[in-house]
Amino acid sequence: MDDTRRPAKRNGSKPFKKSTPRSGSRPGGFGRVRPQVDSTAAEDLAEYILKVLAKDPDALQFERETYNPGRCRVSVTCDPLVTGRLIGKDGRTITALRSLIRAAASRFGKRVDIEIT
Repeated sequence: MDDTRRPAKRNGSKPFKKSTPRSGSRPGGFGRVRPQVDSTAAEDLAEYILKVLAKDPDALQFERETYNPGRCRVSVTCDPLVTGRLIGKDGRTITALRSLIRAAASRFGKRVDIEIT
């Protein structure tokens, strides 16, 4: 403390100053620009991973339903023997896949749900 009973200023005589946001950046967005909403990368990723998990891509049938530009559902129809491989023990495999696809879709501003029947 100096003689006037105030705390010392940082960096010599300059007081601490918060930075001002740059133009074009959003608060909390770190200036990241999101791609178009029309992207189907998350749905393609879901189909690819499910085909690899099933070991027989011909046993799966995919159907995509679009509710609005930001929401989509991927319905998978398969044999009961393959269903067990896709769901996994206590549903851990499908839960992990859903969270992975949800994270990938959020980069595009979308929401993708996966349904196995």
